[in-house]
Amino acid sequence: MGLAERKERDKLELKKTILEAAQKMLLAHGQDGLSIRKIADEIEYSPATIYLYFADKDAILHELMEMGFGVMNEYMKDAFAQKDPIKRIHSIGHAYIRFGLENKDWYELMFNSDKPMKHIEKCCEDWDQGMAMFASLTETCRQAIEMHKMENVEEQILALQLWCSVHGLVNLALTERLEIVQQNNSQVLIEKTLDAIIHTIFKK
Repeated sequence: MGLAERKERDKLELKKTILEAAQKMLLAHGQDGLSIRKIADEIEYSPATIYLYFADKDAILHELMEMGFGVMNEYMKDAFAQKDPIKRIHSIGHAYIRFGLENKDWYELMFNSDKPMKHIEKCCEDWDQGMAMFASLTETCRQAIEMHKMENVEEQILALQLWCSVHGLVNLALTERLEIVQQNNSQVLIEKTLDAIIHTIFKK
């Protein structure tokens, strides 16, 4: 291996180390417990070294957000494999909610934090994995609309409606607002609400 290749390999390994330390802090303490200085202390490098790889904390959070979508994709694999588009929508909803409830810190970063989105705005980057997932949901909605011959329904608007619904359910559950509706029954409420949403839209 030549000198240039070795340097490139070392750079990639250090970047990976930085992100692994950041991920550990995110999952242990949430994004408020993450900082450039704490990451530097964890990996025993100076903060200046971190800045050679990431412009600021928002850039690190953006990378972590993309990693979070990788985790979420594992939850979605079986759902997106469903052939029937209505069943697929129902399964996607279940998978989305399960991911959100089982991965609170990832979910907060990916769907409630403005910090990674500020990095996108500054660097003109796309929300690649998030948009890919939304595009898949939109395509599923198009197939469902076509199958049921639904008139005056736009697939993108339907996809947004469904996303808003499951996002709301996750946030209500994570902040224990569903407990106000009915104590110790959040999971049943989520299941019934998701079923009602599908039935109302598709009469199924």
